[in-house]
This record gives sequence, C-alpha cells and structure tokens, in this order.
Amino acid sequence: MTCRAALLALVLLAVAVAAQEEAPRARGRRARPAPAARTAASDAQRAEERTLLYQLADAQRSLGEQIQQLKDRLDTLHSELATGEDKDSALEQEIKAARDEIKGLYVESSSVKQQIDALKDDVAGVNSNVSGFRTFSGFFIATMILLLAVIFVLTIRR
Repeated sequence: MTCRAALLALVLLAVAVAAQEEAPRARGRRARPAPAARTAASDAQRAEERTLLYQLADAQRSLGEQIQQLKDRLDTLHSELATGEDKDSALEQEIKAARDEIKGLYVESSSVKQQIDALKDDVAGVNSNVSGFRTFSGFFIATMILLLAVIFVLTIRR
C-alpha cells in the first residue's frame, strides 16, 4: 500500500513538473531566468527527477518480483490442487471397488443362506425318513421275534 502511495506521489510530481515546463510554452512566452540560476535550478531539478526515476524503477522492480512470487505461489497451489484432485479420484475408485466387493459378498452370503436353508430342508427330510425307518424296523423285528416264538413253540410241541 505504501509503495502504491509513493508511486502515485511520484507520478503526480512528474506531471506537475511537466506542466510547469509546458505552461510558458503554451502561453507563447518563454521565461528566461539568469544563466547561473537556471543551470543550478535545472541541475537540482534533474537530480530530483533522476532520484524519482530511480525510485520508480526500484518500486517497479519490487512489484515485478512480488508478482513473480505470487505467480510461483499460484503455480504451486495449482499443482497441489491437481495432486489433491488425483488423490480424491483414486480414493473414489478405491471406495467404488470396495462397494462392488461388498455387493459381491452380500450376494454370496445370500446364496450361502439359501443353500443352508435348502440343507435344513434336506436334513428335516432325512430325519423324517430315519424315524420312519426306525418305526418300520421296529415292527419288522417284533414280527420276527413273534415268528421265532411261534416256531419255537411249534418245535417244542412236536
């Protein structure tokens, strides 16, 4: 802010000096100061103008350097932003892959549940068959024992 104010003051001073030199020419008169006073005054004025010009050049250089530093910072921010975006897109891809894997595991677990339910039905069927077989084998054994008893009794009677 101070550099701008100094720059503005220097520009206004340069405009004022140029207006003072042009004013006598515009009126058609030439003011001719004494030769000794004119050279001393013009040397002092030239020295002031040179210092002003040097100050302007220094201010311009420093502003140029600041602008270059800002450009460098901006480029750095752009590269960091691009890196961050790349990381975000890679993370999104990983999340998408994880979601797909979770969906696959859910489908697989659902099919495993269906298989377990089918096996439960099969086990229930086998259990009913085994209990039916036990009942039938019990009747068969009882019939055999009864027949043996009858054969034994008939054999003893003869």
